[in-house]
Amino acid sequence: MSRSIRAGGDAQARRRFGPWRLLLAALIALLAPPPALAQDRVLQAGWYASEPQQYLRQGELTGLDIEMVRAIARKVGEDVRFVPMGYLPLLEAVAAGRMDLATGIPQTEERARRYAFSLPYRHDVNVLVVRRGEGARLRFTDAEGLAAFLAQDRQFRLGVRAGFSYFNAALDAFIASPSISGRVRPANDDATNIRRLLAGEIDGFLAERLSVALTITSLGAATWVEEAPMRIMIPLHLAFSPGTVTPAMLGRFDAAIEMLTEDGTLDRIAARFRFPILLSLSIEGRWFLVLQITGAVASALAGALAARHSGWSLFGAFVLAAITAAAGGVLRDLLVGRYPLGILRNPLFLQLILGTVLVVWAVMHGWALLRGRAILAFWIAQVAVAMRQRRADRWLFDFADALGLGASTVLGVTIAFGMGADPLWLWGPLLGTITGAGGGIIRDVLRGGGSIPNLTTGFYGEVALIWSLALTAYLMVRGPGIEIDEVAPAVIVAVIGCVITRMTALAFRWKPPRMP
Repeated sequence: MSRSIRAGGDAQARRRFGPWRLLLAALIALLAPPPALAQDRVLQAGWYASEPQQYLRQGELTGLDIEMVRAIARKVGEDVRFVPMGYLPLLEAVAAGRMDLATGIPQTEERARRYAFSLPYRHDVNVLVVRRGEGARLRFTDAEGLAAFLAQDRQFRLGVRAGFSYFNAALDAFIASPSISGRVRPANDDATNIRRLLAGEIDGFLAERLSVALTITSLGAATWVEEAPMRIMIPLHLAFSPGTVTPAMLGRFDAAIEMLTEDGTLDRIAARFRFPILLSLSIEGRWFLVLQITGAVASALAGALAARHSGWSLFGAFVLAAITAAAGGVLRDLLVGRYPLGILRNPLFLQLILGTVLVVWAVMHGWALLRGRAILAFWIAQVAVAMRQRRADRWLFDFADALGLGASTVLGVTIAFGMGADPLWLWGPLLGTITGAGGGIIRDVLRGGGSIPNLTTGFYGEVALIWSLALTAYLMVRGPGIEIDEVAPAVIVAVIGCVITRMTALAFRWKPPRMP
């Protein structure tokens, strides 16, 4: 009886307070933060394929923008989920509140009305790419100078990216002017502009520096094009949706950007992506090919002379020359998984090795035939005596070996940087030493039996290690701000340093540190 009365009372209470409960629940729902503003909600960021800013590497999303945004979000204490989406659909989704943010967006007055922009977290650098040798005559260094040059030189044909703004009023006005029909040619990608430039259809084109460097390298066009001395710096921001991100959260992101800029974190991230790309572009140039040829010929010459000193056959000379010139690079490529192997990428280097051995063989045989002829001029006999007394052939071997050591060492270091090997302080010296000294040591193992002076009493691998450390340190210190034209002088200094150090060590009989 009491149970039924209690049940009836509960029913009456539910009928009496039911509407108030519904009203209270509705009020709580209204006052609670929407899902987009909940503190534990993951921010939704879109990404679009654009290497090196945003791309997949071995199935993992990475890139300049991606890693910077992750670092900023960690500093703020927020999680970010990246969703693949096209560039224009992403901008619309952020404006409509379906996505929270887009990365790498230049700010304009129109966009400022649709998005909440952070402080700039990095800058895009746009450059003018011209045919090699034509950049020296262009004296301007910025967008205003380019606009003035285009207004004066009515023959210069400019390539641009279709639909792009370069965020300079004078330059954008010139590009959009209907009176210059035919002088400005839009293209959908950098590859098209490169082909037009090489075909003579345009005289230069504007492009984002890192993206176009990748394209130039992939097309093998580094020998034929160069950057003019001009830079257009465009600040890039995070564009947030005003409907999903509060001013307080935007302020936290701005504070994080300031802190990470101040402590150098964003610069270090930029260097990880920027430097390998620019170095790869640099080592595709003619100067690097000259360095490779020098190293191959010098190392092959050292191998051929070593075979002569040991009394090896012509075939044995080919083997020693090839090992001296190529073994270090092959070991390096196998260690880091670099395919195809460097020696197989260009048949020129095998041809140089074979040609060097044949030249040494021909010269030595020719000298032996001429040396015994009474009809020889007196000076030839004197040269022969001098060679015997001063061991000129031995010094020739030592110099060729030192030059090959230096050239191969810097090749290893630059390849480590060009691959983006991490950490660079480890891989730069390691690959430099393996590439520089590896071939010479294997050569001496084959010809020396159990006695290998370069591993016991000689100062050989130590030279490669010292100068690979020096070059690595310089490139790492200059990494964030290094320019392409700084790389070649640094490399040349390292090669000369290797040669001088090695020859000095031989002259003064330097001994390496010994095991106790």
